[in-house]
Amino acid sequence: MYRGNHKKGEIEITRQNIEFKNEYATLYNDDVIFPSGVHGKYLRFVWNAPYGVMIFPKDSEGRLLLVKNFRHENRGWSWEIPKGFGEINLTPLECSKKELFEETGCKGSNWKVFKTITEKQSKTFLFNVEVDSKASINYQESKEAISEIRFFKQSELHGLLLSDEVIDPMTMFFIAQNLSTDV
Repeated sequence: MYRGNHKKGEIEITRQNIEFKNEYATLYNDDVIFPSGVHGKYLRFVWNAPYGVMIFPKDSEGRLLLVKNFRHENRGWSWEIPKGFGEINLTPLECSKKELFEETGCKGSNWKVFKTITEKQSKTFLFNVEVDSKASINYQESKEAISEIRFFKQSELHGLLLSDEVIDPMTMFFIAQNLSTDV
């Protein structure tokens, strides 16, 4: 891990202090030197999964399939794209197929990587996929709180994007991308 150099204008880590760690993430409260030379503490959050996946499922009519998920950290419901943590024994495509099925009950065809976001700690793979609007839609995931799964028409997406019903930045990105071009 690159610790940084405060003399180059970076926040330099002098000591990593793990405050919390589980299978999903690690929270550090590092001892640091700021670019000004001042010593202090800085929180740093790191995902422990080998990669992440996000799925942008649309049907043949261009409607977007979203899940209404209760997010523990926000203490509220939000419409979101299906997504999940990567698994060591699965490729990103295999993991995406698994996540889509667990969260929506859908399988999907014509899988394409739309974008790969690379951060120093990991990669997140964003997939476009076509899903059958007539498929049985229900979720199978036991560690999620999903209350609803539904297709949104193109004409509904602008209002949804501006509402308080979507708070996830990546879902907002996909909706905005869909409104500006044909993803």
